[in-house]
Amino acid sequence: MKQTDFARTLTRFLSEHLPGQRNVSTNTIKSYRDTFKQLLQFCASERNINPEHLTFDKITVETIKDFLSWLEKKRNIGINTRNQRLAAIHSFYRYTQSENPEFLLECQRIIGIPFKKREKKTVDYLSQESVKYLLEQPDTSKKRGRRDLTIMATLYDTGARVQELIDLKAGDIRLIKPATVTITGKGNKKRCIPIMEKTKYLLENYMIENRLLENGNQSHPLFYNSKRHPLTRPGITYILQKYLKKAREAHTEVLFPDSLHPHMLRHTKAIHLLEAGVAIIYIRDFLGHVNVTTTEIYSRVNSEVKRKALESAYMEVVTQDIPTWDEDTDLLNWLQDFCK
Repeated sequence: MKQTDFARTLTRFLSEHLPGQRNVSTNTIKSYRDTFKQLLQFCASERNINPEHLTFDKITVETIKDFLSWLEKKRNIGINTRNQRLAAIHSFYRYTQSENPEFLLECQRIIGIPFKKREKKTVDYLSQESVKYLLEQPDTSKKRGRRDLTIMATLYDTGARVQELIDLKAGDIRLIKPATVTITGKGNKKRCIPIMEKTKYLLENYMIENRLLENGNQSHPLFYNSKRHPLTRPGITYILQKYLKKAREAHTEVLFPDSLHPHMLRHTKAIHLLEAGVAIIYIRDFLGHVNVTTTEIYSRVNSEVKRKALESAYMEVVTQDIPTWDEDTDLLNWLQDFCK
């Protein structure tokens, strides 16, 4: 069967352009792939166009707009997911412009579809007291408890994204001074994160106990399940939720969030660094943000940093006693007459 122009271009985009030229992560490629799987399903079910007959001239800007509406109404996706799908489509049609310039006009019309505005949510984070109580919950007399404590301490101390934690290998841990963790972030960019002595101690004992320091185990997943496969996102979230529940029951006087997901510990680390006086530019590098604008969100949400900044900037402008206005009856009478 003859390949269509859409099929050829999409195949090259996913298999060559994204991994070879853009050097994006496997997760990003999967997200883009899922976008076009849904687009093919939409065209088949709503436009009666089977994938093998889909060509560029059958996909117009109206088709993409209807697809986005279909995602929201029929698939019940949120605004964030809708915008992610549109971002993938934008990226594909930017690539298509150079590969198939005969469709340049329609490509530019599709690229011009705007993202949907969404309400910005507040950044949730834990207080230092809450983190302390959370890390007290695992039963360190048991192997599973020691593993869970090491996971939570590493996640907090490194400020890693959950996928970055999952991708850690035994060889990414440096235990000699200065102790560090090498994290592979978005776009396969690596950053070296220093860790505190207590976290280093937990990691060292965990790796000794699980024989991860032996030769030949450098490429073994650092945190794994009973089948020795890397832990999953739901698995790590389950661990956090379990100990959050225990901490809430043990310390009813402390304010804990209703739920705890891995990214909240990343937010928490960033806020705590700000409270400690660390410059925002260093926090950007610590978290692996490309742009400092992304990091500045933490400055906007942290009330303690705002309070300290206001206190440091405050000056005593007036040193003498300020007169009480209502004691000057002549002035008050003049103001009343003036305002009639």
